[in-house]
Amino acid sequence: MNVLVVGSHHDDIELGCGGTVARLTSEGHAVYGVVLTNSETHYDLKNIHRTKEQAITEAQKAASIIGLTLSELDYPQVDNGTLVYDVNLMRKLEEFMVARKIELVFTHWQYDMNTDHEAAAKITMVASRHVPSVLMYRSNWYQPDRAFNGIFYVDISKTIEKKIKSLESYSVEITNRSHEWIDSFIDHNRSFGFSIGAQYAEVFEPMRFTLLGSLEASRQK
Repeated sequence: MNVLVVGSHHDDIELGCGGTVARLTSEGHAVYGVVLTNSETHYDLKNIHRTKEQAITEAQKAASIIGLTLSELDYPQVDNGTLVYDVNLMRKLEEFMVARKIELVFTHWQYDMNTDHEAAAKITMVASRHVPSVLMYRSNWYQPDRAFNGIFYVDISKTIEKKIKSLESYSVEITNRSHEWIDSFIDHNRSFGFSIGAQYAEVFEPMRFTLLGSLEASRQK
């Protein structure tokens, strides 16, 4: 299976579905990652700073741990906080999906309060309109006026250590936010796992999910 994971910033993919990516790649699936901003961040109010060079260097290290193939679109990346819906960017993303015969897409939750995340979700949802399965993830816990409908669970008990290690690759972000930034996500993964009788899990809100190979195999028996 060919899978695409779309993130707004370098670290979103690992936060929202790093364990799932590691599980998919360990099972032999091809998983591509596309990040739509350069992740350059300068937030003076909280003294949070990250250059695009730092972000990509750390992202490459994280990707190697979970088996993610980081890819770039032939389109300029914008700075953190400035991503908006762009029809030309959407078409580039759609071309990427078609060229690689993508069957499953992961993207941000469409109601995320982070404006980059919201824009990435819109771009991806339109670009993937012909992809059989699209799942939405969360990479922060800011709560808007509606609830995340996380009903699709993936057991990541065997890949949780890879997720943690990949997140620890983001040393600049740990300096900016402390290790509690990582711990908060792992605590959620533990709670999600408890819901399905596993040690750790990641949960997604489906835009749609289509059973293809499994049903075809059953028809042939």
